[in-house]
Amino acid sequence: MTNDEAMTKNIAFPRMAILVAFSVAGGLLFWLTSSPIGLLLPIVVLAHRFNRNVVFITCSILSIALLLALAAALVNPIGIRPILVSWGTFLVVALGCVFVLGFNRPRHAAFPIAGGSPSVGEQHPPGPTEQFLSLVHPDDRDVASQASSRAFWSGFPQIVRYRRLQPDGSYAWYELRADPGYAIADDTPAKISAQHLPWSITSAIGETAEAARTALVLETIFGTGWAMDTTGRFTYATPNAQTTIGQTLQEMNEQLTDQDFLDGGDLGWKYIFHPDEYERVAASLRHSLQTGDHWNNEYRLRRVSTGEYGWHRVAMRPTRDREGRITGWYGMSIDITVYKQTEAALRVREQELSQLVNMVPVHIMRLSDERKPTFLSKATLDYFALDDQYTEHSEATLAAMRSAIHPDDAVRLTSALRQGAERGDRIAIRYRVRGADGVFRWMDSRAEPIRDASGIIVEWYAVSLDVNDQVLAQEELRLAYEDLAKATQAANLAELSASIAHEVAQPLAALLSSSDACKQWLSLDPPNLDRAQQALQRIIRSGNAATDIVSRIRALFAQSTDTREPSDIRRIVSEASDLTAEERLRHGVTLDVEIDRDLPTLQLDRVQIQQAIINLMKNGIEAIDPKSNTRSLGIRVNRVDDKVQVAISDSGSGVEVPSKIFEPFYTTKGQGMGMGLAICRSIITSHGGRLWVERNEPRGAKFIFTLPIAELQTRGQANTV
Repeated sequence: MTNDEAMTKNIAFPRMAILVAFSVAGGLLFWLTSSPIGLLLPIVVLAHRFNRNVVFITCSILSIALLLALAAALVNPIGIRPILVSWGTFLVVALGCVFVLGFNRPRHAAFPIAGGSPSVGEQHPPGPTEQFLSLVHPDDRDVASQASSRAFWSGFPQIVRYRRLQPDGSYAWYELRADPGYAIADDTPAKISAQHLPWSITSAIGETAEAARTALVLETIFGTGWAMDTTGRFTYATPNAQTTIGQTLQEMNEQLTDQDFLDGGDLGWKYIFHPDEYERVAASLRHSLQTGDHWNNEYRLRRVSTGEYGWHRVAMRPTRDREGRITGWYGMSIDITVYKQTEAALRVREQELSQLVNMVPVHIMRLSDERKPTFLSKATLDYFALDDQYTEHSEATLAAMRSAIHPDDAVRLTSALRQGAERGDRIAIRYRVRGADGVFRWMDSRAEPIRDASGIIVEWYAVSLDVNDQVLAQEELRLAYEDLAKATQAANLAELSASIAHEVAQPLAALLSSSDACKQWLSLDPPNLDRAQQALQRIIRSGNAATDIVSRIRALFAQSTDTREPSDIRRIVSEASDLTAEERLRHGVTLDVEIDRDLPTLQLDRVQIQQAIINLMKNGIEAIDPKSNTRSLGIRVNRVDDKVQVAISDSGSGVEVPSKIFEPFYTTKGQGMGMGLAICRSIITSHGGRLWVERNEPRGAKFIFTLPIAELQTRGQANTV
């Protein structure tokens, strides 16, 4: 390793290693002496070598520890007070050292490396002020003043060495750090220079003196600059540049081949270029040197401190004598590694965003203010079978997309787009469009105008979502609803027909039964006229009941008014018992009726309530087993709060599925239609009551329904009025 490389590596020695070394030394001192004073070493390093954030954190920790030590000393006045006092003293001294060394210095302090110390009681700012430069060695003033320029242009913090005047008149080496002065998106390590080393060879400038002087001007402004002769050899390069690449002028200009550079040979600076780019850069440079054309390029150079390659952007121009002959070249170089890193990060994010947009199964479009496509997502390109050249052929692209609109939707879509463009309003429309497969699909599109600060539309963003499956599903659902409505109508008609047949069948059956009984009584010798007379009366009642039922049905279809009137529930139950007497006699079923006294008159449709009671009684009669020893039917009518409750019980087999017994067309009878109980519940519910079934003890079922008193009386009063 050369002396120059050793010096560069020594400058780059990290601060963390110094902190570790002093921490180990302080720990050994603490262990050997059993005194906390040894721990001052790493604390002093923290205060002296690191930035104010680290110093602030250190002060906070020491302050908290001091408060805890004082609190413990107050709580325990005898036990470990001496130890706590010793630690408290140490913490106070440590805080003082941190405060004096850390906070009592500028933000970017100059740090001494070897020998000497700053002027007592005086700190000098690291910027190129007159006061600061007056203390800097004359040979190092350009280095110190250009550090901030290099930091600003490259984005890299710069660490340079310079000599500063001491109180005794001597100079000591110091280190200066200059930051870019703005936030960087990526973490960038500081670039370290060693300007004190003998990099430049002034005797090599020759007739490129003018180029070197111009390079010095660039160096003053931008912190970079170099000069070159007409054969491609460097005659001047900033110490910062030479330190970065790790080559002196002699090493850069060393001829590596027998041929000169202009003839295709190579010089020593070949080693600092990235292998993938040297031939391109060399060919471009030869062309400019031979033709006098301005040279602009970007390439990667190796940094000797880290071995990494950093990007540089260069510009080089020729200098000419009075006859126009090129005497040399001057140029400047800007480190654009930070820019390239930021550009690469943005490119990755842009690629991720593009991938995300292309992954979304949505058509996304961006149009200019003239409604020409500037961006189409991959889903859109694939759907219309378009290529990536849609921006160059915008008219053809728009024509292809317009031709794909369904003819039935084209006029409506065109009108919506024109109105939205004229008014500057957002657009929302659903239409059909043909894809590359020739199939029309429904699209739900939204377009939003983007305006500038003055309110002028500069762009349009449009999104189209394929809703074809949704539209088809809605159409299928509509057709299913229509089919369901038809089926419901058919079911209602069937239910109504069954209901009419069921309602009319009961009085007709009673009429036929009474007619048969009358015939038998008259056929006796002598005829039993009394019995025949009773049978004829039952025939008349049954016929009237059938007539009333038919009248009610006709009134229902004619949407006639309610025929409810004040009715006596006792009379209704009695008439129902008379109408079912013949059937009870035929089945051998006894009837037990129990009705409370003083029941109020209810506002009822007498025929409907009577029909419901008859249905429930007939169900009870039919539920009793003909072979059963207990064949009884009971009716209990009483008042419960503001309701009249009617319970009809039987001694049959009971109800197996109470939850389904009231459903239409559900029946447990072999010849039943399953409409009787459904009709009963409908009648009771229409009167404001409720019908349910319970288990009858010790056996059988009990059907109970209620009829409200207050509501019916109020309704009756309203109807009377």
